[in-house]
Amino acid sequence: MKNKKALIFGITGQDGAYLSKLLLKKKYKVYGVTRSKAKKNLLNLIKLGINKKINLFLSKNLNKNEIKNIIVSVSPKEIYYLAGQSSVGISFKQPFQTYKSNNLGLFHILEHCRIYNKKIKIYNSASSECFGNNKKIYCNERTPFNPISPYGKAKSFGFWLMKYYRENFNINASNGILFNHESPLRKKEFVTEKIIKYARNFSKKSNKLLIGNIKIQRDWGWANDFVTAIYLINSSKKNDDYVIGTGKYNSLLKFIKFVFEEKNISLKMLKESTKLKRSDEIMKICSDNSKIKRKFNWTSKHNLREISSKLLNKELY
Repeated sequence: MKNKKALIFGITGQDGAYLSKLLLKKKYKVYGVTRSKAKKNLLNLIKLGINKKINLFLSKNLNKNEIKNIIVSVSPKEIYYLAGQSSVGISFKQPFQTYKSNNLGLFHILEHCRIYNKKIKIYNSASSECFGNNKKIYCNERTPFNPISPYGKAKSFGFWLMKYYRENFNINASNGILFNHESPLRKKEFVTEKIIKYARNFSKKSNKLLIGNIKIQRDWGWANDFVTAIYLINSSKKNDDYVIGTGKYNSLLKFIKFVFEEKNISLKMLKESTKLKRSDEIMKICSDNSKIKRKFNWTSKHNLREISSKLLNKELY
């Protein structure tokens, strides 16, 4: 295949790093856009041993001219937009930054392709947070959006932006609606990382683990499985939108039980905290992944117990 070049926005994040590794295995030339080339910002790429195999561009603002210059310089076959503030909790404190980081760069990419190059394949990661507190437990590509967090609203805008450019300007734009997916590359802001860190550092002197709502139920998958789905979507001849998830849901309490069991920690060390509970919280949600299974024969390979064990043991694969 000619021009096997991929440009990844958000390359230093969990998904960006795993996707880079996958694309390098498939003999792509991988280019990435990052806000900083400082070592601490490149840790995920370093952990995967690929930091020296990637061509990095610096862009602090993802403005129109920066993005145009980068795309022209690389001339990629595929663009992956994985950038943006991704913590639901932080989005309540930083709604404008969440909205801007998730959508402004994407807007400029779509505009550039509309004007200069409609052949480029563009992928955008949306989120299960777009569905919000939907009456349906199992959500698919036809399920209405009802976001209840600034993050969910920001991701919803990006989804519809991609769909609009695809349908009105014939842009090669596809969305993945990703459910929760974990790995040791996850940022510390996520509740799963909080639980894992507590278990790893547990001692007789440890205080109880404070968690907001242990009854919430989510569809948890493994990040390295999910980036395969992302690649399949953006390398497909047809542009479309796909839900990416395991198709199974578990409670946060169950996740904690798996982690505590492996480290021989009593559940008495767990305590629900009213202060940590959100007023707007999605209680139960799960993916209906039948479309992506049917189209690409893709399924998630890891269950929750395996995921919790891998996280505890810092297993990257």
